[in-house]
Amino acid sequence: MILVTGGAYQGKRRFVSETLGISEERALFDLHEYIRECVENGDDPEKRVFELIGSEKPDAVTCDEIGMGIVPAESSERIIREVTGRIVCRIAGCADEVYRLVCGIPVKIK
Repeated sequence: MILVTGGAYQGKRRFVSETLGISEERALFDLHEYIRECVENGDDPEKRVFELIGSEKPDAVTCDEIGMGIVPAESSERIIREVTGRIVCRIAGCADEVYRLVCGIPVKIK
């Protein structure tokens, strides 16, 4: 599995489909949105994410970097930010490759 991270609108989806050649069906895009939905619905996001990855077995996962800006004032937003960061760290640990996109340019970090 390949993890692709980076800021919003940095070209993660294009990189996965055009550069890596992974089809939409074989990729899990916008993981941060799925995590947010789990937290807001009172689900266990870590459990749900790894169940999803285990069942779908995606070739690539994309997730926005959401922990590099100003610390949110709302505690619910801070929780989502922390949970997302922890989950993505776990995914990066087991991923075969990890890329970070900056201005549309991929940087291989693993």
